[in-house]
Amino acid sequence: MATLSNLTQCPALCNDFGQRHSYVPGLEHYPNICLQTELSTGTTQRLSPCQSFIPVESESVLKRITRTFFDGGFWESLAEARSEKTREQSPLIGKAGDKVAQLLDICQRVQLLVFPHTQEVSAERIAQYVETRDWEHSAVRCLAWHMHLFKLAVAGVDDVVRIYGKSTDLHAGLGPVLKSTMQTNITCMAWRPLCAFELVVGCRQGLCFWSIDSNVHLGRTLNPSHIFKHPGNLPISTLQWNRDGTQLATASIGECAILVWQPDNGMMQPLKRLGPPGSLLKWSPGDEWMFAATVDRVFRVWKCAEQWSTDRWVCNGGNVQTACWSPCGRFLLFVSNAEPILYRLQFVQLHLGPAQADDKEVMPIANLNACPLAGSQTELVGGTAQQLAMDPHGKYLVISFKTTNALAVFRTYIQKFDLQISSSYYIRGATAAEYPSYICFQPLLNPNDRSVLTIGWSSGRIQYYAFD
Repeated sequence: MATLSNLTQCPALCNDFGQRHSYVPGLEHYPNICLQTELSTGTTQRLSPCQSFIPVESESVLKRITRTFFDGGFWESLAEARSEKTREQSPLIGKAGDKVAQLLDICQRVQLLVFPHTQEVSAERIAQYVETRDWEHSAVRCLAWHMHLFKLAVAGVDDVVRIYGKSTDLHAGLGPVLKSTMQTNITCMAWRPLCAFELVVGCRQGLCFWSIDSNVHLGRTLNPSHIFKHPGNLPISTLQWNRDGTQLATASIGECAILVWQPDNGMMQPLKRLGPPGSLLKWSPGDEWMFAATVDRVFRVWKCAEQWSTDRWVCNGGNVQTACWSPCGRFLLFVSNAEPILYRLQFVQLHLGPAQADDKEVMPIANLNACPLAGSQTELVGGTAQQLAMDPHGKYLVISFKTTNALAVFRTYIQKFDLQISSSYYIRGATAAEYPSYICFQPLLNPNDRSVLTIGWSSGRIQYYAFD
């Protein structure tokens, strides 16, 4: 095996990296965002649906259970049938509810024994597979830059999406606030390509499509233009648009099929394969391939132009935690949650004639084992990766980690048949306890623009870091 790049080769960390965005020309109009301050004001507290109803004490038991069924579904009505109030009013219904619950529990145990990946999709399971670190409690859950305009969408732990534009002396940059009772447990979101005002948000209820009027100001109450529910009533774990915005691919950790939506006509095509449910999708820049990770060792690469055929791969252990494509679309980088090794999968035909197996070899290219930060014996960088992000010019790769708080920056060297990386330096937060929750690069609005990394820190602070 060739010598792998590793984090011990990084030079000493400069102390001003955490605040470098203040000194880089060209970032003065980026909005100054601290989500924790907005969350603490209490102006965007979530409203539980049950708070909108006044309990009626005179309801009969059956009427109350029926109302609960239509308000909250089968499981809520079963819980109501087994509640203490129901047992006092009708012990027979309470005992019947216990028998139904026992029977369902037996069926669920048998199902989990045969299909171990079909367990309930709880918030804890969602947090295990999303790219956001500490998804349940982090102030920032997701970031999304518009492909063609200066617009940044920020999803917070309060399930509210805030839209920011350029900041001026008279305007802080905050625009519309997207909030709905149908939008809870946000996991992912993306602006629609070639469309100025459409944002789709993946959440517990499915897909919320927002048509955002440029004339809407802060404080205006909005509703999604339309909502697409998962056929199995499952939460959306990941979503990806194709290059021209005509197809939207989604996956859920509760089902093995990938759903490809055509939002304009409401049609949906499932891509089915036997195996564990999907956890992560990454469409290649040229739409030739779609990477699909699962909650188990299996991951696939779909050939989009060949009637959705697929190549199947297996990790050494664990499941793929995060992945990213190079801007040229010839290389895919990924990391599993079982080992601190960065892998490269290339999509370059090395020989004339039909493609060979060697053309798609998986190669380890970096050792991400944790090591002390330069000049510190207590702070570490490295370990199991949480998220990967490559800049639009293809010159830098940024990696965040599950248990250490500094970002690792690698230089990337892309040639026609090869991609190599070398460790460069670290980026850390304003304090030692601050860690990156979510990272992404702003798309290039002009070909000569500098690459700008956007970091959502655990404190709710959004930082912009411009690369040379």
